[in-house]
Order: sequence, then C-alpha cells, then structure tokens
Amino acid sequence: MNKSSRLRRCAILASILASIVYYLYSTVVVISVQSNLLLASWRLVDDAPLPQVAHRSKATPFRKPTKIAAVTDIHYAPIALDWHRRLISLGYSPHQTAIVAADDATLSYFNNRTNGNSAAVLVEPMLHPRSAGWPVADHTLTQQKKRRRIFSSRWIYVLHQLRNGYSVLLTDADNIFVRYLDMALLEDSHYDVIHAYCHNFPIRFLAMGFVACGGMMWLRGNDIQGVDGPAVRYVASILDQCKWSFTPNQTIQDSSSSSPQNSNNSDKFIYNHDIHPTPIVANAASCDDQQVINSKFFSNTLNYTWDTRPNNGFWKREASGKAFLTGHAFKFWDVHTVYRGPVDGYREDANNTAALNDTGLGEMRQCPDVGLSWVAMPHNTIHEFKNLDVTHERILRVKQWYEYCRNETDAFFVGDG
Repeated sequence: MNKSSRLRRCAILASILASIVYYLYSTVVVISVQSNLLLASWRLVDDAPLPQVAHRSKATPFRKPTKIAAVTDIHYAPIALDWHRRLISLGYSPHQTAIVAADDATLSYFNNRTNGNSAAVLVEPMLHPRSAGWPVADHTLTQQKKRRRIFSSRWIYVLHQLRNGYSVLLTDADNIFVRYLDMALLEDSHYDVIHAYCHNFPIRFLAMGFVACGGMMWLRGNDIQGVDGPAVRYVASILDQCKWSFTPNQTIQDSSSSSPQNSNNSDKFIYNHDIHPTPIVANAASCDDQQVINSKFFSNTLNYTWDTRPNNGFWKREASGKAFLTGHAFKFWDVHTVYRGPVDGYREDANNTAALNDTGLGEMRQCPDVGLSWVAMPHNTIHEFKNLDVTHERILRVKQWYEYCRNETDAFFVGDG
C-alpha cells in the first residue's frame, strides 16, 4: 500500500471518528439540558402547589353571583322577614338575598322595610305584576290550588334568574340558616344542581331510599348569554311537567313606552332585566313540584347514575351522580349539613332504624353536628297545639329549634316581624 492510500484511509477514519465524537457530544448536551429542565420543573412543583383545574364559576364573565331566594305570600311575610334578618346577621349581603313575593300585598308589606340594620330588603315579584298569572297567590283559590301555583311558579322565577346568569339558592322562608357558608364554595364546585334530603315526604317515593326537597336547592346559572346550561335544562324539565314552558308565544308583549326594549327586541324579552327582574308571562304554573322533582328520580326519566349512593338510615351522607338527559351533575348535601327532620332530632338503634327521641322521657336528644350544620328545616313542633294557624305554627317551629338544637353561641332571636 503506497503512502497516498494510507493517508486517504487515515483521513476517512478521522472523519468517521469526528462524526462519532460530535454525535456523542450532542447527545450529552441534549440530555444535560433536558435533565436541567426536568429538575427545574420538579423544583417548581416542590416550591408551589400543583395548578388547579379551572373552576366553572370563573369560566365566563356573564355569570353573576348566587342569589339566595325565598318565596312568600302575605301570610308568610313575617316569617320571610325573619329569614332575611337571619341571613344578613350571618354575613350574607342584602344584594344577594331576595324575598320573592307572590302577591301585591307582600310587595306592599316589604315596601321601604329594613332588616333592622339599616339595609333595605331586596324584594322581587315572582312574576312581573303585568303577567296574566299575577297574583300567583290568588286568594280566591282553595288553599291547595294556591299552594300548587306558588310552589310550581317559583320555578319560572328560578329559570329566568338562571338564564340571566344568576345561580340560585332556592329556600323556603322557614328554613333556618345557622352559619355563614360562602356561595363561592358551591359556585366553584363541578355540580350544576345540589339537593337536600327531605326525610319521608312524599311517602310514595321512600322506596328509593331517599326523598329530595323542593324547598332547599342550589342551581347553577348559565355560563353564556343565550346558551342554556344543564341546570336550565333541568328546571325546564320540571316546568314541562307543570304544563308550562318558557317560549316566546307564552310571553305578553309590553307595549308601554317605558319598556327599554320595545324598539329593537320586542319578539324576545319584553323588559330590561336590570329594571324588571322577573318576566311577563301568559300564565302561572300549577303542579306539586315536590312530586315532580322526586318522580324524576323514581322513574329515572333523568337517565341518571350514581357516583356515590345515599346510605340507609336517617343520617344520610353526601351523595352525587350525573343526569344524562339534561347533562347536569348533581349532589345531595349530607343530613348534618342540611337537616330535614323533627325539632329534637333522631337517634338510630342497632338495626339502623330511625326512632324519634322522646325528650319527655328524658332521652338525650339528637341534633345535627354543630361543626357541620348549615341549614335546618324542622317539620314539627314539640307538642301539638290546637287552633294554631299555619303561620304561627311555623314561627313556633323556628323558636323551638333555637331552644333545642341551636349552637350555644348563637344569640339570634326570632322576632315577630
């Protein structure tokens, strides 16, 4: 082999060796950089909490804060006023706490009233007073028919609030709030509807192992204007069973010159929500909403499944699931958090059977856990009183609850309105 051939071979080998060295060097650099980045990312994780999934309540500027609402007619107006005073004393804002009036007398009763702390009472009509279904509490009707109109037509009010971006905590006026709970905890959850257990009414649904309350429920408002969310679809399904639906041909056009939308939007909403908080409609609804709400679970017309099922016994734990018909995720508060039962509570025997405490025999009464209790809905008085009208019976329930089950540090006193 001559000298030139050897030099050529050496040059080729040197080139191959240089390529190998360059490849190895590049690989080491990449691995080093990636390792540094990985270490940096782990340091970031160690130094700060993991990023949280975006909460639905922060997803859109259209959504407004939760409105806490209780429906009343003139007969329950003193109870509703105490309900409002109670919420304000716990720290809820007067701007988020609404009394929903079912008749003109209730609107007059609350006109210019305050809750005792110089804060005006926010009062909204259940329907716009120019509606064909107004007053909802038509006192020419029998008590049963009037009650059905009130408790079904409140869902028209709820539907309208949800469609305008307000989430709604719907409560009965005699529900007793015992502590402050930030509504952001509900708004930041992934649930669209949150129910309360209702003890044993209606009885025909007890075979499910639970009963849902119509008078204590949280519902999520729409995220986007004009786009109905899962909670709206759920409420619309309730109203559909009440023979009522919110469609353009069931609204009454407001021809008054004061209507701010007459000129350009007369075929849709016929009032400005900021001025008129409730809709003008052609009729009120009429059904037993408690029956309707539970029938949806009982017959599974919601096509729902459980993530966590309710347990047996009186002191039920939190349960949750998904309704595929409407797409809403739902939850039930546990019974300690939202209590529905007798004033002096229940105990459970070894067979997990609920038994009513008889305080007259000296047994220790059972009340919700003080650390968990948020709302109480007592369904009885300790003793039966003859010739006691419904309003004063409800007032007595509340007073007895404070006597038997209130937190010892709770000094709120229920007044006479």
